Amino acid sequence: MEPTFEQQLVSESLFEPAFRIVQHYCRNRRDTPKLSDEQFLRYGFLRVLGHFDSGRDFVQDRQDGGEALALTTWFDALHSGRRATMVAEVATRSYEIFSRFLQLRDWLGAFPELAGRAVWAVDGHHLEHACHAGRDPKGEFVSMGLIYGQCLHYGLQRSLVPFQGDGVRRHEWPVFKQHLPDWIRQDRGEQVPIVVGDPAYIDVLYWHEQKRLRQAVIITREKENMKPTVISHHAFDSQDPVNRGVESDEMAGYTYAYLRRIVYCDPASGERFVFLTTEDSLRPGLIALLYLLRWKIEKVFDVFKNKFHQQKAWANGAVAARTQAHLTALVHNLLTILLASLELAGIREQKIERQQAARTAARPASQRVPAQEMVRHAAQLTCQYIRLLRHCLAHHTSWRAALPLFRLRLEAYL
Repeated sequence: MEPTFEQQLVSESLFEPAFRIVQHYCRNRRDTPKLSDEQFLRYGFLRVLGHFDSGRDFVQDRQDGGEALALTTWFDALHSGRRATMVAEVATRSYEIFSRFLQLRDWLGAFPELAGRAVWAVDGHHLEHACHAGRDPKGEFVSMGLIYGQCLHYGLQRSLVPFQGDGVRRHEWPVFKQHLPDWIRQDRGEQVPIVVGDPAYIDVLYWHEQKRLRQAVIITREKENMKPTVISHHAFDSQDPVNRGVESDEMAGYTYAYLRRIVYCDPASGERFVFLTTEDSLRPGLIALLYLLRWKIEKVFDVFKNKFHQQKAWANGAVAARTQAHLTALVHNLLTILLASLELAGIREQKIERQQAARTAARPASQRVPAQEMVRHAAQLTCQYIRLLRHCLAHHTSWRAALPLFRLRLEAYL
């Protein structure tokens, strides 16, 4: 007899969406008796969610718990190209399946012009090098650099590609540019995707070509040393609440091409921003909002570093780096969809909602930003939520015992 929901373990529900993808959608899955792909995924998820000092610490914890995981088995699996391809396939499939079939809250649902249009924030993230990593020609260690993307509709995180490590230093932009076509093909809809990146992603000629080919458009910030020549001004509805703070919407000429240039003054802080974009159709206030939402990816990196304690590479080499990055992003996404499932059951992050409501109420009307208030439900994963999940995994907690705990921990701070 199948166990009822209340009899199920929290760990089964948390990891089940990924296991289902492995079993039904993954072409690179193989039956390996020593360590199955499902078991490797499970160990990878536990490695991300646990607080372990090293791979040896993780393997010893498994062995002391009665599991037959050998040190060489774990590290051989981390260096396996086939396993890395399998994990990447699970991750890639999951973005489509999670966003299409699970009832995640759309951060951008208040903006119908973005319905069905991919919007990704992109940025690089660094990890400390592994213990036996190679050194650069000067004899210095190089951090492991990874490029991630975050879906600004649902908050799902996506590992794109490593760009440096093992003694090799590279800037993230040329690596991103090299891999963007493959990434776009995986996520291509009927509308041109929007990429939101910091000024390191400015390449005027490249983004104009991407726009001409209808591959992607960019939203970024103007660099201080850029000297534009304003060519024309665009009319915009200053009474539209979304456009509050917009001072000008213009076309400006730079060295090699023209870019849409939006000058924005944040009503809350008084800080002035200048945004550049190859996107022509969206309201200027929405362009500003999408860039300001880019900081959400920095919040996810904070979750990786300080809440998942993923501060160091697990092993040397690009293969292990890709595997670790995909597993870390998958865990973040699994926690996100579990939180969405709890919300459907009436268990919400009330403590965060009360904080946000109090901050909004305390702000004078002149400093309120309607567009930002329309996406205030886009919050990062909290420590109490992650700690409770760790407890449930470690103690094999059923949902019968876990639901009251989730209700308590999401309702108020300790």
